[in-house]
Amino acid sequence: MSLVEKLERLARLVPGVAGYQDKETSRDTDKSIRLRLASALEEIKRELEEDKRQLMKRKELSLLPTLDRLASKLDKLGNTVKYASRGYRGVFDTYKLGQQKLEQLYAFDLGLLERVESLKTQAEEIRGAHGDAAALEKVSENLGRSLDQFEKVFATRQDMLMTR
Repeated sequence: MSLVEKLERLARLVPGVAGYQDKETSRDTDKSIRLRLASALEEIKRELEEDKRQLMKRKELSLLPTLDRLASKLDKLGNTVKYASRGYRGVFDTYKLGQQKLEQLYAFDLGLLERVESLKTQAEEIRGAHGDAAALEKVSENLGRSLDQFEKVFATRQDMLMTR
């Protein structure tokens, strides 16, 4: 996928994305993408909260602690993503990103957006597993692992930006 195609895809997924070409739009683009990611993570958390309410109504309380942990992870991860800008501002002040770095960054950001979509799908599987404790435990564990992996991948983003 070309640089232009990556930027166009990002712009479709995150309205208002202009690109990382210059210092001013770099900050805005970075913030827009992170806010979109954080918003999606918050939406997943809200859905988990609804799952918890449904389980409580049915008096299926055994997996509430697991869903609580997942909701806490989502909350922490959403805040990590949302407030990461302070770490990136210096990068965008220092130098203009080159073509190769732009391609890497666009591909990385698209990958993060795709990972969030995968997280949404996994969270939907929790809803489908209500009534089956073993299946609910399994999909909850899978979502927890995916959240941990997302956090690790997101943490590599700043490192990627710092290398020239």
